[in-house]
Amino acid sequence: MKKIFVLVFFIPLGIIAQETIIDTEFQKKKNEVRFDILSVVTSGKFGLSYERFLGNDFSAGFHINFSNSTKTKSDFNESSRNNLPKYEFNPYFRYALSKSKKRYYFAEVFASTNGGNFKEIVRSTDANGNDFYETQVTKYSDFGLGGGLGYKMYIKDAWAFEFLVGFGSNLSNREKSPDVISIVGLNFGHRF
Repeated sequence: MKKIFVLVFFIPLGIIAQETIIDTEFQKKKNEVRFDILSVVTSGKFGLSYERFLGNDFSAGFHINFSNSTKTKSDFNESSRNNLPKYEFNPYFRYALSKSKKRYYFAEVFASTNGGNFKEIVRSTDANGNDFYETQVTKYSDFGLGGGLGYKMYIKDAWAFEFLVGFGSNLSNREKSPDVISIVGLNFGHRF
């Protein structure tokens, strides 16, 4: 009877203890670096993210995005668009909506510092007093706020896959910068 009691009581405790040790090891990994695969494929942007896990459900980090797309440049040069975003720096704060640490939904709020080129047609006057129209390209920079939702999962407690959709609005230089900030990403990274 004592042997059955030992088997029924202590073996499950040992299994639970092993799972707790594995989860504790995973939670000791507080840093994560990710690369945005979707932006490279669809729009020629290079995106890199860093995230620091702060506690049970919170994390903070930043996303850096540089654009060098020939399609976007040709649209800008052919007058299909009047602004050409070049860079974005987006610090964010996240809250995990699910209780699992290895597969979960999250909500985030972010700020955005972004800049690029702005093109407009202006009326100019030459030295002889003749008026003419010309295309003038200037640089812009702006600051915005927004929010997003996403899903993250881990494979082998180290490799992260993340899908994120977020939208915001630029606040200070709306005449030249894009009105809407959009963040759509399929990220792959490593937690350490």
